[in-house]
Parts: sequence; C-alpha cells; structure tokens
Amino acid sequence: MPAPRRRWQAILIIALFLVAVAAAAFTGWWYARESPPHQGPIVLISADNLAADQLASYGGAGLETPAIDALVSDSVVFDRAYAHSPLTLPSHASILSGQLPFEHGVRDDAGFAMKDDARTLAELLRNRGFNTGAAVSTILLRGESGVAQGFSFFDADIPEHLDGEAAATARDSAQTIEAAEQWMRTQDDQRFLLFVQVDDAAADEVIGRVVQELKDRDLYDDATIVLVGDHGAEQGSPSLADTLLHVPLIVKQPDREGAGRRVVSPVQHIDLLPTILDLVRAPIPSGIRGRSLRSILDDEDATIPDQPIYAESLSAYFRLGGHPVYGVTSGARRLIRGEREEIFDLQTGGVSLPLDTEDAIRLRAALDRLLAGRRIEKPSPIAPADEAAYAALGYLPDLRLVSAAPVAIEPAVQAKLIEMHRSAALLVAQKSFAPAIELLRSIARAHPELAVVHYQIGSLLLRTARYAEAADAFAEAARLQPDNADIPVALAMLWLRARDYEQAMSHAEAAVALANAHQPDARATAHTIAARVALARLDADAATRHAAAAHEADATLQLPQFVRGRLLYEDARYEEAAQALQEALAASRGSGRPLEDLHASLGDAFARLDRYSEAEMEYREELRAFPRSIRTYSSLAMLYRASNRDRDVEQVIEDLMDATPTPEGYSIAARLWTIVGERSRAEAVRADARARFRGDPSLALLELEP
Repeated sequence: MPAPRRRWQAILIIALFLVAVAAAAFTGWWYARESPPHQGPIVLISADNLAADQLASYGGAGLETPAIDALVSDSVVFDRAYAHSPLTLPSHASILSGQLPFEHGVRDDAGFAMKDDARTLAELLRNRGFNTGAAVSTILLRGESGVAQGFSFFDADIPEHLDGEAAATARDSAQTIEAAEQWMRTQDDQRFLLFVQVDDAAADEVIGRVVQELKDRDLYDDATIVLVGDHGAEQGSPSLADTLLHVPLIVKQPDREGAGRRVVSPVQHIDLLPTILDLVRAPIPSGIRGRSLRSILDDEDATIPDQPIYAESLSAYFRLGGHPVYGVTSGARRLIRGEREEIFDLQTGGVSLPLDTEDAIRLRAALDRLLAGRRIEKPSPIAPADEAAYAALGYLPDLRLVSAAPVAIEPAVQAKLIEMHRSAALLVAQKSFAPAIELLRSIARAHPELAVVHYQIGSLLLRTARYAEAADAFAEAARLQPDNADIPVALAMLWLRARDYEQAMSHAEAAVALANAHQPDARATAHTIAARVALARLDADAATRHAAAAHEADATLQLPQFVRGRLLYEDARYEEAAQALQEALAASRGSGRPLEDLHASLGDAFARLDRYSEAEMEYREELRAFPRSIRTYSSLAMLYRASNRDRDVEQVIEDLMDATPTPEGYSIAARLWTIVGERSRAEAVRADARARFRGDPSLALLELEP
C-alpha cells in the first residue's frame, strides 16, 4: 500500500477512535448530568404482614395511613411488586441479599440463617462509604439470622418475656422506631443507609417519624426512601396466593423525582438490591438475578424486560412432611407446583386455567430451570432457650426429613392441618402440653402417615415424662422413616432420662449406625448421645471414644474436653475437672452452639471447691441456654441452701415449676422442699400437682400420690 494512503488510513482510524471516545465521554457526562448518583441518605423500611391491598394507595381500605399517603404523593409506586416467600425471614433475606431463598439458604423462619457468602446491601453500601444502621422488631431477624451482615449498628433488643409470662417474639415497634431515630441523629452527614423493620400496624408511624426527622435535618429532599411489605398477612400459610405475595413498593427519590408515577410492570424483592446500588452508582455483583429498576424510576416511558418471578412456601414440608409448594409468575399468569400443578389468571382474581396452554408450558419450563439441581437443606434444631418463643410463632421440635417422599395431601386439607398444627404450637407456648398433645394426635389419627407429627407428639410426651407413650410415638415415626437417625437419638434421650441405660445405649448405637450409613451429617449428634449415655453408665472408654467421634464429625463440638472433665469429677478430682471443663467452655465460645450440661458441670466442680459465687454464675448460664434443665435448678437450690439463702431457694423452686409445669417438675420441687426441711410446702406442691394434672399418667409414674 502506498505510504500516503497508509498515512491517511491511520489518520482516519485515529480520528474515528477519538470521535468514539468523545461520544462515549459526552454520553456519560450527559447521563451523569441528567441522572446523578443518589448521595443519601437511603432509608429502607420493611412492614411485616403488610399486603398491598391494605393500603388506600393500592385501592384498599384496611388501614388509616396519612403518612404513607403523603409519601406516595412524592414517590414512584409499583403496582405489582411480589415477595418470594410468605414468611418473614426468607423475605428479608431476599430483600437484603438480592438472592432467591434457595440461593441465600433461608427456607423457613426457624432453623435457617443466611449463608456466609451472601453479600448484603449493607455490606455493599458500606464498601462505598455509607454508614449502615438497622433496627428490627421481631426475634426472627436477630443477628443470628444473618441479616445483620454489613450493619455497623444493628438494634434487635427483643425482651425475653412479655408481661412476665409469655415468651416474647417481638418488641413494641415504638422501641424500634426510637432506636432508629437515635442512630439517625448520630450521623454527621447524609451518606448513610438506615433499615427499619416494623409490623404493619406501625408502618404509618415509622414513615411519619422518619420523614419528620429527615425534614428537621434538611435531608428529606436529598433522601431516597423505600417502603416495602415483606409478605401478606397470613403468616405461615402453605399457599402462594396473591394476597400473600403481592406487597406494596413505594420509592421516593431525591427532589421527588418521578412523583405520582405508577409502574404496572411486575417487579420483585430481589430487584431492590441492584436498584439501590445502581442509584448510588455502585457496582452490582455478578450473578444477581434481580434487575435494576433505575431506568423506569428515571423515565416514565422506559420498560424492563419481563422476568419470571419465583416464590416458594415450605411450611407444609417442614411442619407435616407434605409437599413443598413452588410458584413462578409472569405477566398475569402464575404457575403453582405442589401436590399437583395449577396455573392461575391474576387479572381475574385467580381463575384456574388449562395446563396445556403456551403460558403454562413456558412457566413450567421456567420453574424447571430455577429448581434444577436444587435441594432442600435440613433446618438446624431450635435452641432450647428459643423454644418457647418459636412455639408462639407456630414451630415445634422438628424431625429432619430424610429422603422421604412428601406425603400427598390436598391443598385445602393441607392448609387446615397447618392451622391445627399452629394451634398446637401456641398451646405449647402457653405450657398447655396435654391439649397440645391431643390436638397433634387428632392430626395423626386423620393422617397416620405423617412421621413428623408422630415425632413431635413423642417430643412433647417426653417433655412431660410420659415415657412409655413417648416411646410408642417415636416407634411409629421410626416405622415411617426407618433410616432416620433422629428417631433413635430421641429414643436414647428418652431412656436416658428414664434411667434405663441399657435401652438408651441400644438406641444410641442404632443412631450411630444409621448416621454412618444414611446420614453422615447426623454423626455428631448420634455420637454425642452415645457419649452421654456412656457417661451415665460410667463407661469411660465408650464415653471417650464417642466424644472423639463426635468431635471428628463436628470440630466445633468440644465434647472430648467435656467428657474428660466429667470423668475427672466422678473421680473426685475437682480441680482438674474444673480446668478441663473451663477449657471446653473456652473452646466452644463463638460456635453459637452451647453444649448442654457444660456450665452445670463446671458449676458442680466449683461448688465442690467451695467457689460458690462462680458456681452460681455457671448454673445461671446453664439455665439461660437450657431453661428446662431440672437438674440445674436442683443444684442451684442446694447451693443457696448451703449458703443459707432461703429466699433464693424459694425463688429457684418457683422458677423450676414455672419452667417445667409438668408432674415431673412439680415432683422435683416437692422433693427439694422436703430436702430443705419444708415438708408442709412440699405437700402443698403435691396437692397442687394432683389438682392441676388430674388424670395425667405421669402422676403415678413420678409418685406424686402420698
């Protein structure tokens, strides 16, 4: 090619490159000028149980909401926003992580926490220089749930009890709002994220107070405020009805940009994280399924591509062993897959449609893609300290399902059974164990194939020391799920409490065999109960062997040091025992899983060494983690008796009867009164027990009769 031609060609290429760079720069400048990043503050408010049809701005008439109505006039309103779950914790995990439940790992309100690799909105904004604070009202969103990730301030100070009796599941929303306001007042500039969660009744109040605080500080015009519902009002329902998933979403932008606009395109919870990141011009992590809604916030003529919106309800699966329910929404159609498949037209109020239409085929394929390769992880056991609170929320001790086919139950029947199950749990929260057991038995009689229910009946019978009946219930669960190691673990615990150590060890060994063969993740639990039974039998070799196996299966479980300390205690080597137990305690801190009887055993060793104040502290720690530990109440009462603290003895015995209002608990209380020389009070407790538990089979078992 001639040199002049090559020179002109090079000049042309360079010129075109410079024009492209200039055009890109001009476009970027123009876009930035037209839509600058939101500098903050950013306020995200979640209203629990707030369905869209409760608000006047969505055509409802359920609530008087002047503050929300005023915010709506300054905001963009999304007419069709959807949750991914009808439950509180999974919904908030999706809002804050931008992930679907099977991605962030939270499939239910109890027994789950967000995966460590889930990156929250708070983490991502803190990396961009935002201060991050949060205040929540429900026990479900405590720090242990994982939703606190990334918040430098996270207030979830839920009281242990309400009115001195019932276990608290939430606090007054006014306390949450006050905590949020106080933190907001500590912020020196406007670059902060505030997340507030309250119940639906307090949604208007929190909007009014937050808006007023922002206006008082001249921050309202610059603020981005997002109000969203987490799900509809029927908490725990097994269905995916529109009343459960259709939630309000209201976005107020700086300078009221887009005020009064209504967006009819379907959007979802997982769209919130990429949207807020996009508004502040922060990078959006790869792999996020949600879409940024910034384009339709900025431009009323903009559109977003349709995306199938996923939802799930696993209530029936976890509570009854029924079918999990999955759904996917696109346009005006929702496909639901549970015991069978159905497709509904949302525009006509949920009219059922044929399953052979193009829409049904398309949605079925979309749901298949979403669920491909997904499995449902087992929930972790509810901590003993939280059992009463979660019972008040509808949860009972679960049987972790193992490769069992879901039980086919008609959706309408399933919904009724879920409601009955919740009623039984509420009775347990009220410590009305006998009626709760009978209600669960009525479910089992109607549906004897429900292994989970038989297991829960056995657990409640065990709690009330009705050992023979509990063994029968567990045996029925074992017949239905013969490969499940949880059941022989429960039977081993039952016979350990009944002091039949031969049967206890037989079931413990069966649990170990099943765990090794079918449930490797249950090995630690199986070896732990085997070690405890061996300790009760004073079989040092077996206890040491099983403790080592438990630690090998779960390195956070400090069972070897615990077993060593207990064996030293039995040999009357109290100083060495205390040292070994303290080592176990130090090693177990931070695991989040308290080891039953560890604090109590250390308290016993301290008591033997006349270190009474330290012993008292350890007994109190044991009761905080395991509030139904009868043996710890007894040890504490004896400690107070030895110190001549008669009023404290009385209080401990009263606490024992309150924590374990069963014939067994009253029997131990009567014996304690007898030991301290108060025979008349012992007889009064026995008389009270005979009247209160009239007809209870465990009265005779526990020898409460004179």
